[in-house]
This record gives sequence, structure tokens and C-alpha cells, in this order.
Amino acid sequence: MNQPDNGMKRILFFLLVAVALITGLIWASRLSYVDDDCFVSFRYAKNLVNGLGLVYNAEERVEGYTNFLWTILIALGMKLGIDPIRFTTTAGIIFFAGTLLIYGYLSWKFRGSGRAQKFWIPLTALALCLHRDMNAHATSGMETSMFTFLISATYCLLLTRTSGGGLLTAGILFVLAMMTRPDGIVFLFGAFLYLLFTRRKFLAPMVWLALPSVILFLPYWLWRYHYFGFFFPNTFYAKSVDLAYYSQGFAYAWLYLTTYPVFVIVIPLGVAVFWELSRRAGGVNGMIHTTWREIRIDPARPHPVLLGTLYILLYTVFIIRIGGDFMFARFFIPITPVLYFTIEQLLLRRLAGFAAPGVAVLILLATYFRIDHYRDDIFVGYIADEKKYFTVVEPLEESQKEAAILKECFHGLPVRVAFYAGQLRLIYYLDPVFAVESSSGLTDTAIAHEQITVRERPGHEKHPTLDYLIKRRVHFYLGPTDPIPPGEVVLNAISFDSLRARIITYDNRIMSVLERDSSVAFIHLPSYLDDYIKKLPSSSRQKAAYDYAFLKSFYFDVNSDTARENSILRYLRQE
Repeated sequence: MNQPDNGMKRILFFLLVAVALITGLIWASRLSYVDDDCFVSFRYAKNLVNGLGLVYNAEERVEGYTNFLWTILIALGMKLGIDPIRFTTTAGIIFFAGTLLIYGYLSWKFRGSGRAQKFWIPLTALALCLHRDMNAHATSGMETSMFTFLISATYCLLLTRTSGGGLLTAGILFVLAMMTRPDGIVFLFGAFLYLLFTRRKFLAPMVWLALPSVILFLPYWLWRYHYFGFFFPNTFYAKSVDLAYYSQGFAYAWLYLTTYPVFVIVIPLGVAVFWELSRRAGGVNGMIHTTWREIRIDPARPHPVLLGTLYILLYTVFIIRIGGDFMFARFFIPITPVLYFTIEQLLLRRLAGFAAPGVAVLILLATYFRIDHYRDDIFVGYIADEKKYFTVVEPLEESQKEAAILKECFHGLPVRVAFYAGQLRLIYYLDPVFAVESSSGLTDTAIAHEQITVRERPGHEKHPTLDYLIKRRVHFYLGPTDPIPPGEVVLNAISFDSLRARIITYDNRIMSVLERDSSVAFIHLPSYLDDYIKKLPSSSRQKAAYDYAFLKSFYFDVNSDTARENSILRYLRQE
């Protein structure tokens, strides 16, 4: 029998939940930043609102996002006239607050389920509000906070609503999660295993849980297959998710664990619970038999540690297999609340009296005073602290400034660009008629389907050839470029005020307009060719042939300049 609730304890509990909520909201707002990847969704949403369809470029259908539902929400916000940065930041904080409330509720719901009857602390909610990366990813503009909320909601429903209606609602939430990020299916699989382990008659509960996926998710998946032409999103192929990348995955997991070593406590707590149960049952075999019987004898009895373990293990295996991510902590955020709640439940089962609150305080301190591996650098191997990167190295204001410069230069011109992934923000504000991401092929199916033999930074491993960019009629490449040595002539170099870029194809229709802009600097190729042709007699035919091979795709195939081209060809044909 549970002891009767104490009024003062109840007040203190909900006061701590309020403290967690307020602290989380304040810290998440202070850590607010905008990641570059969210600008992929912004461009898709903008094109959708403008009537171009769910596309990155108006002329082609490529599924360059993995967060359909988040992108649709952004489009709705745009339709209402809300700036996407403000919308995603606000929505992210709201979903983060929802996650805190879910675990505040679960802590209250399961406060008396173990030995520590005096343990009336919303540990998980308090830990989450002190978790630096939970707060940072709440406001990054990405779907992470929404996805975490939906996964947390499924976890809560599976533990607190065991009827068919509850499972049906959980199934709907799983559909929303999978439409927010496809990897939500990993958690759905964990839910099916949970029902298999905990229900004697598991077929009917599984049907209730699966029904929304059949009715809602399957038609959505078939629609997107018809619309985009591929079974998986383009990002699946761009990031080579089908290829195992265990070495990088273990590095990603290890970096998170050593940043928050507090999670190691789940091991001794689990061992302690295991030892106590086996001692009571007269051995390991007896414990397994007794536990299995108790689990399956009452389908209404919740098992938060079992469900949490399934969520954590399955998703961690998934993360390690695909190689993690190039953004620190992002993939671990959805299971971080479950990790804390599993620890909280193990504390309730193992520790009594003042021991549990004492350990809880240590957990909170260890969470806040994490080990910062990014104190001296923004990168650890292939993994970046995106919060630091986009507030220190490439702040949003810098991208907006560069976009304004380019937009003025390109005004009225049908400019087509290729760009490095770090320029996603610039591309959104520039809004060119055509843009191809050239770090992994996020927005291009041909690049995304390239085969790779050497693994590099996850999500940045596929690069188009120059010939392919020329085939796509790209004019400029916007991205990191080497400075030009003094006195050296680089025909494909161009600068727009302080922004350096590279010319992919020299189109006279574009370049003749840019030539009149004093802020744009490049080699005027027709004039250069006139001087080059005059000096041809003193040049070797081998060098002239090499030069012509470059000039043909760079200039002559794009422009009608037969006179200059024939002059070079006549020289090359001479005996």
C-alpha cells in the first residue's frame, strides 16, 4: 500500500516542476541560435507557400528534407506571415516545455512505485532543464524538439494508457513522429517489442498500435514516393544511411557519453536492481522466471524501465550503425529524457530514505557541470558544436549581409549557383532561381546516389564533379575558396565585395551585367582572350590544347563566340 500523499510534499513537487519549466524556458531562450540545416525546410516551405510545390528548385522534385511535418508547420507559419526563425524558435521552446511537463507528470505518476516513498522529486524534468544541449536544440530551428516531444508522448501513453483507445492514440503519435523524422519507426518497433514482452495476448494490442500507421502513414509514404520518385527521402541516399559506419558511430556515442558521464550511473543501478531481484528469487533463473511471470500476468501494469531500455538500446544501435551525425548530441536528444527517467525509476527501486534524493542532487550537478570537449575548439573530429559554430564562426547576420550583397548584384539575372552546405542560410535569403548543394547532394538526386568508398564527415561525403555542375548550367560556386596568390591570373575567380566565389561557367549574358557593378571583380574573359590569341604564336601547342579544353566548357560551349574559338582552333591545327 502506498503511503497517503503529504500536502507539503505535493506542493514542493509541483513547485519543482514549475522551477524546471521556468529554468528550461529561460535557458533555452538564452541559448537560442539558428542552425543552417533548418534553412532547407525554410526554402521548401517558402516555395510551397508561393505555389511552386514542395520543392527546393522550381524545376525539379527532390525530397531534400527528412522532416515533412515540421516543414509543413513552417509553411503554415509563413502563410500566417510569421518569420520562420521566430516561428521555429517559439515552436521549439513550446515542444521543449511540453517534454518537461510530460516527465513531470510521469515522475508524479510513478513517485510511489518503489522503495523510496520519500523520493518526491521530478528528477527527469529538473535534469532536462539543466542539460545544456537539450536547451540548445530546443531553439535551433530544427525539428529535434518536436520529435523529442512526440517520442516522449508515446513513451508516456504506453505506460499510462493500456486500453485499445490508448494504444490507438499512441499509434497516431508514432505516425506524427515518423512524419517528423523517419527514424521514429525505430521507437515504434520498440513499442511492438514492449507489447510482445508484457502482454499474454499481444495480437489485439499490436493491431491497435499499428492501425494508424496503416491508415495514415502508409498512404503518406506512397504519396511522397509518387511525388518524389524514390522510396526513401533523398537525404537517405545523400548521407548513405544504407551503409554501416560503426567507427564514426561509436565516436559519436562516446563523445556524448564522456560529455555527460552521469548516464553511466544507469549501469550500477541496473546491476544493483538485478542483484536484489535475483537474491529474492533464489538465483538468476528464479529471478527471470518470476519477473517474466509478473510482467505478463497483469497487462495494465506499466514497466517504465523495460520500455525505456528498449527505446534507448534500439535507438543507440541505430545511431551507431549510421555513424551518428555531424552535429554534436542532436541524435541523442530524443532518448535523453528516457535515459533520465530510467535512472529515476532505478533510484526508486534501489535506494530508500535520504539516499535517493542525495544521488538525485549529484545527478543534477553532474548534468549541469558537464565535461565540455568544445572548450578550445568547435570541432572534435568530424563532429561540431553547432551552437558555437553558428554564433561564432558564421553568425546569422553575416549570412544575411552576404545574401544582401549577392541579391543586389544578381538582381533580375537568372543566376544558377552551387553551394557548400554551410551556405544554406545564404541561399535561403539570396533565393536564386536554381541552387544545388554540393557537399552531399541534399537537393540533387544524381549526387546523392553516388557511391562512396572512403568515409568522411557524416552528411558531407558526396561531391559533384565540375563536369556535372557544368551540365546543370551552374554559373557560380558559393563556398570556401582559396585566396588568389598576388600577381596570379585565375580566370574562374570572382569576388562580390568581400565575398569570394568561383565561376563555373562564364555566361556573357550574366557577366556583362556584373561587369558594370563596381563591387564585383573578375577577369573579363573576352578581353583576356583577345590578348591571349595575340600571344598564341609564342605558346606551345600542348599548352594551348590544355587551355582550350578548359575554355571550351567554361566559355565557348556557353556563349556564341565562334571568331575567338576559331582563332584558337586554327593555331592548334597548324603543323
